[in-house]
Amino acid sequence: MSLDNLVDVRQNHKFEIKELQKWFDNNIDTYGKIKMIKQFVGGQSNPTYVLFFYNEKKIILRKQPPGELLPSAHDVAREYKIQKALESSTIPCPRMIKFCDNKNIIGTDFYLMELVEGKVYENILDIKSIESRKPIYLNLVKMLAKLHKVNFTLIGMEKFGKIGNYVERQINRWEKQWFLSKTRSLPIMTTIINWLKQNIPEKDETSLVHGDYRIGNVIYKQGSEKIVALLDWELSTLGNPYSDLGYLLHTHFIPFGQRHGLKNLDFKKENIPTVEEIVNVYCNEKEIDIVDPYFYVVLSMFRSTAILEGVYSRYVKGNESSPNAKEIGKDVEPLAKATYQIIKNM
Repeated sequence: MSLDNLVDVRQNHKFEIKELQKWFDNNIDTYGKIKMIKQFVGGQSNPTYVLFFYNEKKIILRKQPPGELLPSAHDVAREYKIQKALESSTIPCPRMIKFCDNKNIIGTDFYLMELVEGKVYENILDIKSIESRKPIYLNLVKMLAKLHKVNFTLIGMEKFGKIGNYVERQINRWEKQWFLSKTRSLPIMTTIINWLKQNIPEKDETSLVHGDYRIGNVIYKQGSEKIVALLDWELSTLGNPYSDLGYLLHTHFIPFGQRHGLKNLDFKKENIPTVEEIVNVYCNEKEIDIVDPYFYVVLSMFRSTAILEGVYSRYVKGNESSPNAKEIGKDVEPLAKATYQIIKNM
């Protein structure tokens, strides 16, 4: 994580340091007194902070947002549980320190984890060295395949989600979330939902699924393509692995200039891997036949549209997690239209 992205704690995300200090004194005695707290600019879904201590130590605190929450959303307990379990695997995650479900401390559930320093790229174009873009990004693809190969039973996560029918459940979940949080009329969302329901692939697989797997949720070793931590596990579960692949690919279908979109760029000139290259690297790493990712791209873009509308809805209600939540509302309709365009072209 880059400490360059820190700001003063936003007014609606402030909490009582005195109560948190008491909790530290009673539960963790290795850090001493809190000197100050800063907040990351990002962390749209769950506010994320750095705690600075007088003894020069620093750790991360991640919590639920304030206000009324949608059912099953912002489950920081799940984030903590999966990252704790992955400590026994080859998947790099920050070390988990402590989880607290006592809402009397800072108003919501929260957990603490180690601060992993390194480089975070918000998108592939943030990689200034053009020759480094493809190897850095394809290492991200390989790491996704490695995650999907983890034996979730061996790390004690066999009850982390339901087995089977993941795609159908995802469609139903995000359809419900869309209608609970929507602030606008957008008829093509109904068209997209109906298309998804009518085109669910027959083949079903189950693995650990990250749920928000993208380059912006990965920390690289500074000056290297090595990944040192995967972040933001709020949407993780047991599910169909190709949903993660579709999500990783969906920026390739969003026009350049819109929400990290890469469509219409000269991939060869910019040294960006194509959809075909990404799918081939993923399948080779997993040692499986080449898969068709397009249904899962549509699914991921539909889900992202619903999530962005949820972020904007929280802004409307006054409990947003980031100052650019209002701007995110402008991305909802273009993303829905880009999703619909894929369906039209299939």
